[in-house]
Amino acid sequence: MSNKSIRIGLCQLNSRDDKEENFQIGQKLIREAKQQDAKIVFFPEAFDYICDSKTATIEKAEPIDGPIITRYRNLAKENQLWLSLGGFHQQSKDKNRILNSHLMINDQGDIVGHYSKIHLFDVQAGSLNIRESDYTQPGSTIISPIETPLGRIALGICYDLRFVEFARFLTSSPTHGAQILTYPSAFTKHTGEAHWEILLRARAIENQCFVIAAAQVGSHTSKRESYGHSMVVDPWGKVLLDMGLEYPSVRTVDLDLERIREVRDRMPILEHRRQDLYSLTSPTNMSIRIDSKDDEKISWGQLQITAGQVFFRSRLSMALVNRKPVVPGHILVSPIRCVERFSQLTSEEIDDLFLSTQLIAKRIEDFFQGKSLSIAIQDGEYAGQTVKHVHVHILPRVPGDFEDNDTIYHELAHHDKKQKDWRQEQEMIDEAKTLRKLFYSDKQ
Repeated sequence: MSNKSIRIGLCQLNSRDDKEENFQIGQKLIREAKQQDAKIVFFPEAFDYICDSKTATIEKAEPIDGPIITRYRNLAKENQLWLSLGGFHQQSKDKNRILNSHLMINDQGDIVGHYSKIHLFDVQAGSLNIRESDYTQPGSTIISPIETPLGRIALGICYDLRFVEFARFLTSSPTHGAQILTYPSAFTKHTGEAHWEILLRARAIENQCFVIAAAQVGSHTSKRESYGHSMVVDPWGKVLLDMGLEYPSVRTVDLDLERIREVRDRMPILEHRRQDLYSLTSPTNMSIRIDSKDDEKISWGQLQITAGQVFFRSRLSMALVNRKPVVPGHILVSPIRCVERFSQLTSEEIDDLFLSTQLIAKRIEDFFQGKSLSIAIQDGEYAGQTVKHVHVHILPRVPGDFEDNDTIYHELAHHDKKQKDWRQEQEMIDEAKTLRKLFYSDKQ
């Protein structure tokens, strides 16, 4: 292992319906990985259990702070290593459905990443007709890649592997994009034989990153059999590890992020993309989970705001509460990159900004029981722009809030100038927490 390499552990399981037996196996594999100097250990989807009925699957689900995850958090802390726990059966607010969640736990036992699967497996797989949506609630967010000792890791689960846009969305930023894509899985034997390796290598090649996919293997019930072949693929598409059909087992492999730089320098795909002709945007919910601490500082024009004021994030945009709202619900949407004038935005940033504004405006109008909306951009000093960072004003309007539009536009032009009227930081943080619930409904 070179000085720049990080050793990871990849676990392959044959989970059954006995949660305690499955945990004991997981605990054993973590300790084996620790003895082999692994820094991060990756588990497959359904590491906690696999049942033969939808009813049993729902009944055995636990909350994030339940016994199973608490015990794994303790193992991470005791062994001083990170854990990727993919496909945890998480209780949801819907009593008839669960969430399929991928958790990242650091070496202090803290949960630093929480993604709930957004693509549900409703397919005909050979002789099996599988409908994951019958007992699983789809997630509503994509989370930003997580900074780890290995690099920036993006969280996906199983069926997510088939969606090219999902992977590109997570890797496309040159400075904040994922360096490692993860797909903890329980691929069926039928689909695995046909597509598993091809898909994993394709995602690695297309995005010039590492792909890590811990998998289930073998027969779990009389109806369900998984393909196995837990795999690690490098940015050139080379398979570094294939665990075949062995179980329960942990294998280690050394990864060096320098390999990503080498591949991207020789073939700079990201730089060659024609963003003037096409871009990657989402017409619906583009929200990325916000995991920053409330007091974390963010540059916004010439100002420093705190992460606690931000209630929405997409790949390129963010929304924040207003320090001096003209009307209740008056919020701001801006690009994440610090850009002073509208003409300086890229086509991708414009797409993202306006699609985010459209999504946010509807939910803000409904939440504040508005009947109309005022949406405005002040582009430059003489248009009333006081913060040197492009931002969109969204104001829900109700009958009687202003007698005419001239009044509201006058207020907009002067609303930042009297600091004595600014709200206190805690008031803004409290409002942001309330508004986050409009976009992050699966966050427990």
